[in-house]
Amino acid sequence: MAIDGRNMGVAAACALALATAGMARDRSDVPARPGGGGMTAPSAPTSVRARRDADNERARSADRTALWTRSGKDLLRGFGNMYNLHVVDTPERPYRYRGWFFGWAVKDCNRHIPGYEGCDAIFAARARTLDGPWEVYCGDGVWDAAMNAGRWRPVIAPQREPFDSWHNGDPTVVLVGKRYCMAYSSVGHNKDGVPYGASGDTDGSLLCVMGAVSDDGLTWTRSQAPILLHQEDLGGRTVPSGDAHMHGSYHRPSLLYEGGRFRLWFDYWAGDRDGTSMGYAECTGDFLDPDAWKVIRADARPALRQFPNPDVVRVGRKLYAYGDPPEGSNHPWTARKITEAVSDDGLSWTILGHIRPNPDAPALHVPEAFVERVGAHRVIHLFYACQIGGEPYDYRYDRIRRMERRATSR
Repeated sequence: MAIDGRNMGVAAACALALATAGMARDRSDVPARPGGGGMTAPSAPTSVRARRDADNERARSADRTALWTRSGKDLLRGFGNMYNLHVVDTPERPYRYRGWFFGWAVKDCNRHIPGYEGCDAIFAARARTLDGPWEVYCGDGVWDAAMNAGRWRPVIAPQREPFDSWHNGDPTVVLVGKRYCMAYSSVGHNKDGVPYGASGDTDGSLLCVMGAVSDDGLTWTRSQAPILLHQEDLGGRTVPSGDAHMHGSYHRPSLLYEGGRFRLWFDYWAGDRDGTSMGYAECTGDFLDPDAWKVIRADARPALRQFPNPDVVRVGRKLYAYGDPPEGSNHPWTARKITEAVSDDGLSWTILGHIRPNPDAPALHVPEAFVERVGAHRVIHLFYACQIGGEPYDYRYDRIRRMERRATSR
């Protein structure tokens, strides 16, 4: 996948064009340049990196579907277009599991909510067990268990900033002590204030990663500026193929907290050859301070090429990543399959293979992983969104489900 359409559902006219770009391009790599927040770290020699990339390309076609068990149960449903259910195991009882997801609850761009501005927004959910029943927050201390999406209200919605005026989504949350720390995607109309593609637009959309903290998971204090932003994107021209900035458009974060540091993987536009690739950044200071963050892998040397919508979890000494890159066809949506990768350090990754969609859904996207210990074993749970499809093809997602497998050495 090149310029990926994961968040361009907010502009349906752009979605298909952006999602189809770059599935089979041959242009050479673009030289590295500084990323927002710091220079990229040294990576493997070119010959080693080339061999690893070639091995990973072959591995994408490996079918790992049989390893996973699916219940087929709709955990969240009844909404207009929502996905990315990120789940955290908390000390809270009786609702042990807290979740955050995003999109459009009823109408496109949440226009059913009185006075709402912007488009995508983040919502909160809770459950006593992973299979639910899940309840969604409606504001004022009220929760909905009947899947009446018209009652749901966002906990984070767009502001009026060049970097935050249209889209808030892709929430990823860790619990550090008693404080929830969230990284999320944000999109604004950039320096000129004009939406991408509209008359007078000179710089496209500004994509970035914001931070937020909360004591209850519902009321959030945001960073005053993006914690990750490719500075050249601010007021810069987009690439010819769509609404993205070369080596920028940082988006879709995945957050871990390990050894006193925040570790964050994200996707970004790495050019026609590498498409939407996975980058990596760290923070050892104040989570909300943009100056405390340093980009370690990005630019022309991604942590993992062609890997949009990454989510990373730890299983023992290994890190596992889940994304939805294309494999096996050129269809703008059904080509994208949930794909699994493994790493020792989070910087060098090995693709393991893909997972086929459900028989009743043409495509499964935006995976979110959750790991728990069951007896002597660890189990990886994968939450995913089911696309509607049909003809003409509907890119919206109407159900969120779960699959699981026991963690092994691979």
